[in-house]
Amino acid sequence: MRMVYSETLTDHFEQPRHVGRFDGDAANIGTGLAGTRETGGVLRLQICVDDASVINQVKFQAYGPPALIAAGSWLAEAVHGRTLSEAQALSHREIAQALALPSARLHFALLAEDAIRAAILDFKDKQKVYV
Repeated sequence: MRMVYSETLTDHFEQPRHVGRFDGDAANIGTGLAGTRETGGVLRLQICVDDASVINQVKFQAYGPPALIAAGSWLAEAVHGRTLSEAQALSHREIAQALALPSARLHFALLAEDAIRAAILDFKDKQKVYV
C-alpha cells in the first residue's frame, strides 16, 4: 500500500535542509544517533552550540524512508536558533503534527526526539554540564 504524505513532509523529503555533518570531536558539537537499520532507519543529528547555550548550526543525516528524512530535516530547522532547554522540550508529538505523519510512521518522530535529546546529552557530557 502506498503512503500519502502531507505537503510539508514531501517538501522536507524532496528538499531536505541542513544535510551534512560536523566534526564530532569538536567541543561545541553534540551528536545524537537514533534508530538502527533493522528497525527501518538511522538518524544522526548534530548541533553546534554557542557560549549562550543556543544551537546556532545543525546538521543531520538520515538513512531510511521519506518520513525519516523529512523528520530529520524538520527537526534540524526547528531546533536551529533555540536554546538547549527549548530544544530539549521538543516532543515527538510536535514533529508528528508538523509533518502530519501517518500513524504507521510515528516511529520516525520518536527517533527524531531521541536524536535531539542524545545530541544535547553528548554536548553536555563534553562540557561536563548537567543542569
